[in-house]
Amino acid sequence: STKLMKLKMKMKMKTASTRATSSSDASSSAAAAKDEEDDCVLATKCARMANFVYKGGGVESWMADDGLQTKARGVTGATGWCVCDDVERNARFIVVRGAAWSQPDTDRNKLSWQIAKIWPQALRKDRKTPVVCHQGVYEMVEEFWRDLVPWLSDETFDGTYYFTGHSLGGSMGLVVAARARELGLEEARVGGVYTFGAPPVLAYDRLAGNGPGSSIDDEPEVGMDEILRLVGFTRGASLVKQYVLAKDVIPRMWLSADPVFVAATKTDFIGGLLDWRRETFGEGMFTKNRFLYESIGDLYWLEYADGEQGKPTLSRYGGDDVLTKLRMNLDDITQSPLTAWQTIGDHNSQAYVDALQFLTIRRVINPSKR
Repeated sequence: STKLMKLKMKMKMKTASTRATSSSDASSSAAAAKDEEDDCVLATKCARMANFVYKGGGVESWMADDGLQTKARGVTGATGWCVCDDVERNARFIVVRGAAWSQPDTDRNKLSWQIAKIWPQALRKDRKTPVVCHQGVYEMVEEFWRDLVPWLSDETFDGTYYFTGHSLGGSMGLVVAARARELGLEEARVGGVYTFGAPPVLAYDRLAGNGPGSSIDDEPEVGMDEILRLVGFTRGASLVKQYVLAKDVIPRMWLSADPVFVAATKTDFIGGLLDWRRETFGEGMFTKNRFLYESIGDLYWLEYADGEQGKPTLSRYGGDDVLTKLRMNLDDITQSPLTAWQTIGDHNSQAYVDALQFLTIRRVINPSKR
């Protein structure tokens, strides 16, 4: 009788434990799904802002329609920027515009020249941090940096900062975030960097990182996580969420995944030259594994399946999978005029808005389609 009672007690405890575990798993799953939904909503909001900054003089009204207060905005000959507050979220968004060739405030010659300045320069003026940046992008940020500083060091605002932009605007947003950390903005107050179709503009400076007296054999393996840690973000690559439409070629610029670079490496002369450079100087810039810069951040891959136009899917990739996913051969672009045209369409800022809005609405209306 006593043994039977003990056995029944054990069975009850095991059942209760199983139920508790199941309940805990269900709660964790629900929480993860809620976080995913919230992140998709935030990404959509950022994509809309990154699109609004192309609207010229009507930026404030577009932002206001999304519940945002425009605190400051400005333009240079090469770009435009604005600072917007979401009072409900207690969040401040730093939004930078990409290349707007048709805008009346754009100096096309200046913008072309800045983009052409692809050679890297030190990200920080003290040169103690072994991270380099695309020179032209750095100079574009430098031009509006002084106007932006008061909004990054504003003592009346105690909320979270987000940095966002489309195309080169996203690239500049990442540089602004890195410089904001250097300025003294606490990492805990940086909610993230959201980019849409942005080309890479940061890399590890192998020569500076090795230091005097070191050899190529001492060269460390430095990826996106370490680059972000070097500029002050201990959480690494998860800080940056880079959204890329599958046929958008611009995010491949200055990467070893650049289709033009891939095609060049297949020639005997260029391929042999790059192999020789790697054997002589070690892995680094202008080798088959690295063209100029590193893709920074987790990749959020937006893709339309064949015959499913208007129904995008979203997949997340990290680490080495990012570059693998971004690889595109020149044949993928030149196989037909329609394909070539689609690569242009996929880079349009509105294309990112459309894809993310569809996903957000679907997740709200039909949660089973997450």
